[in-house]
Amino acid sequence: MRTLAPAIVLLLLAGSLATAQEERGETDALSGRLQPARASELKLELKGYGGELTLKLLLAPGTAVKEGEVVAEASAPEYEDALARARENVQLNEMGLQLLEEAARGAQEGYKLQLERTQRSAQRAEQDLDYFLKKQKKDSIRNSELGIESFDHSIKDQEEELAQLEKLYQGNDLAKESQDIVLNRSRRRLAVSKERFEMAKEEHKRLVEVGIVRREEDLRAARDAAALELARVSSSVARDNVDMQAKLIRSRRALEDARKALADLEADAARLKLTAPHDGFVAAGAWNNNDGASQPVRIGDRLSRGAVIATVVDTGKLSITVNVQVGSRDKFKPGTQVSAKAGEVSAAGVVKAIGFVVNKAGMVTAVIEVDNAAGALLPGQKVNVALP
Repeated sequence: MRTLAPAIVLLLLAGSLATAQEERGETDALSGRLQPARASELKLELKGYGGELTLKLLLAPGTAVKEGEVVAEASAPEYEDALARARENVQLNEMGLQLLEEAARGAQEGYKLQLERTQRSAQRAEQDLDYFLKKQKKDSIRNSELGIESFDHSIKDQEEELAQLEKLYQGNDLAKESQDIVLNRSRRRLAVSKERFEMAKEEHKRLVEVGIVRREEDLRAARDAAALELARVSSSVARDNVDMQAKLIRSRRALEDARKALADLEADAARLKLTAPHDGFVAAGAWNNNDGASQPVRIGDRLSRGAVIATVVDTGKLSITVNVQVGSRDKFKPGTQVSAKAGEVSAAGVVKAIGFVVNKAGMVTAVIEVDNAAGALLPGQKVNVALP
């Protein structure tokens, strides 16, 4: 069996110890992979346009851009037609609302006249009944009574007159024919008056027992019918007015919706161009698992709304997440300066956050931001972090 030299054994033991310490996180050198502190995904977020979309322009992956520069642009072949239709829709809704408002004004005037007419009818019916009960009923009965009294008085006068004539002509044979004429005429007139007197009494009885009763019933019925008609018209006017107001509300809302749809569609013209929100490098597609060189979408490809077309990656500041021993947590307070090194390249960093929850490895998480203004470091690159 071959034995190892003491020096080799010592080297192996030292290496094993260092490896064990590193595995336990007890070394001062912490490592992790850099990620951009800011990566902004550019999406087609259209509010009005719903037609076909294709990719018209996309800068090559890795292209450096400044804030505000166009990174990608979509083509919307149906946009102009959609815009024309949206404008027509606004015009149609404006005309429809104008006509409806004019109709509403006419209807309001009609409602007012109709209501006033039925109110007058109800008031007059009430007044007619009131006048009948307070005066006309009594006057009608009294007028009939006066007629009867007049007949009675006339008959008495005629009877007295006839008696006087008979007394005057009694025993007087002169002008016999003339006497007969005068007496017969008085007797006939008296007979007619008596007959009319009986008829008048019958008429008075019917007036009191039937005519007045029916007149009152008719007036009450007319009053009640007018009141019902007023209630019906009032309800109908209120209902029609509510219906008209509802139509106006819906029409105004439709116009507002049409104008908003047009405004959204007009604003979509600018949204078809995706600009860089900050300085950085272009990555095609979403940033997750992006290697910075792949190009998942190409010119002419059809696009869907909400899809990420490109990502602008700011490499001026990079971020690294490392595990820190619980016992060393106080050394990594936010604001603590650290150094990050990848090979021969070094950069200054600062602790942005230190966790307070211990993970499965028995460590806490520290987030460190690395200044990479010179661009010497790249996202995904492994670096070692050390305290000063």
